Amino acid sequence: MKFSRIILSLTLLIQVNLSFTQEKKVSNSLQEQEIALLNIITADSVNSLNIRLNSSLFKFGLDSKNFKHIALIKKGKNTWIQPSGTGKLFKIEKNKSSYTLIRIDSTVHSGVNYQSLTFLLNDTIFQYGGSGFWNMRGMMTYFSPQTHEWELYPSNAIVNGYDDFDNIIKYKVDASNNKLFASKSLAFSNMPKDFSLNSIDSCFEFDFAKNTWSTLGATNPALIKTIQSATYYNYNINEILVFQNYLDYFWIDFAKNEYGKVKSNSNERMKQAWLSLYSTKENYEGLQFNLGNTAYLVKILSGNKLSYATYSINSDDLDRSSIQYVYKVENPLLHFIFNKVLPFFTPSVSIVILITFGIFFLVYRQRKKRVPKEVTARLNYNFYHSLSIIEKELLQVLYKNHQKGESISTKVINKIIGVQNKEVLTQNKSRSDHFLKINQKYKLSTQQQLPLIVKTRESIDKRQYNYGLEPSYLVYLEKMIESEKTLFDE
Repeated sequence: MKFSRIILSLTLLIQVNLSFTQEKKVSNSLQEQEIALLNIITADSVNSLNIRLNSSLFKFGLDSKNFKHIALIKKGKNTWIQPSGTGKLFKIEKNKSSYTLIRIDSTVHSGVNYQSLTFLLNDTIFQYGGSGFWNMRGMMTYFSPQTHEWELYPSNAIVNGYDDFDNIIKYKVDASNNKLFASKSLAFSNMPKDFSLNSIDSCFEFDFAKNTWSTLGATNPALIKTIQSATYYNYNINEILVFQNYLDYFWIDFAKNEYGKVKSNSNERMKQAWLSLYSTKENYEGLQFNLGNTAYLVKILSGNKLSYATYSINSDDLDRSSIQYVYKVENPLLHFIFNKVLPFFTPSVSIVILITFGIFFLVYRQRKKRVPKEVTARLNYNFYHSLSIIEKELLQVLYKNHQKGESISTKVINKIIGVQNKEVLTQNKSRSDHFLKINQKYKLSTQQQLPLIVKTRESIDKRQYNYGLEPSYLVYLEKMIESEKTLFDE
């Protein structure tokens, strides 16, 4: 009986201790750079943020013997910090100009989730991957407000992640689609004999709605090479991830399987902001993050003095003229069917949809073939009379050069549209706009699929383009031009 009472008393003591642990104020004073950073972050009450901080600079009054990094998570007016690998979670309360840490977890055991990716999605704080107990981790956990502990988030597979400062892996949390993207996975290949790593250069996607990992495809080798030399922080701009490789900026859109560079003029603007703050002879530590479309470049001097510069990043800053793929899909059609269509529809429904589409396509093609010639001629006539004077002049010059067996050069086109004295970027955009409008008008008027105006690379200088006409449309174009000889002669 006495033994039972002792056990019951100990149980009650443990429960009382845990209840106090859930909301325990930490009154340690904060350092100057910590207060300055929190002042910047809390001034924005709208945008979200998750960054990793070096505990040698940011301790927030905590004993940093058991951790090297701190994850800072923010959404709206709420801010949390999570010392990596400890399981502890603190909410930061602001009272006028002072800050107080309130511990909200009941974690007992620690030693896992070092170098994990900590982020907030749909008001839930998640941790993914990391390391602990001499092993890589690929599990997803989340903090439960009910149990005040980190709970396992179920998934169909293990994909190891490791969020370190070398940025050898790029992660992107896509809040709009409830997904997490990763550019590769790591694993110990010969444990416990040694710590050699096995790098799996494939892109992965975790769907939080289905609790499933899926492999998107082999990561582009060119992107891997760029990421491996990129040692700076990432900017999460809506669906885009922007990162810095020395003084060149790149962007990744995992969902659309696209990546590229930032436009040269925008890159120069961002580079100058970086150089103006960091290119000094002083000893300093750097930190970069973004709140919405505003990027913050932070410099911390040896005396804990914090200064910063800002610049904006928008979708208009992305160079989409030379987009490359992020991951290689071996068979795009099969990838779309099995990864996008079938998860939402049963196989039988999918087959019916494909058959219906095939029948519609065949009927449509047969109908296009039966269009009378006089109707086609009338449609072309309507198209030609919808053109502006400059657009007609472009077509006439293209037609005249075609009769000579020549293509029209960019210099001639620039002169016709009046941009010969403009900058190269302006010339390129103006030419593209004019030909795009002509091709759009032709497609809408005649329902033809091929573009009327086509461009080919210059045989001598591959950087230059020549422009010509689609041969199958020349018969109708000749009749239209001949019917307006007055404009043609002018």
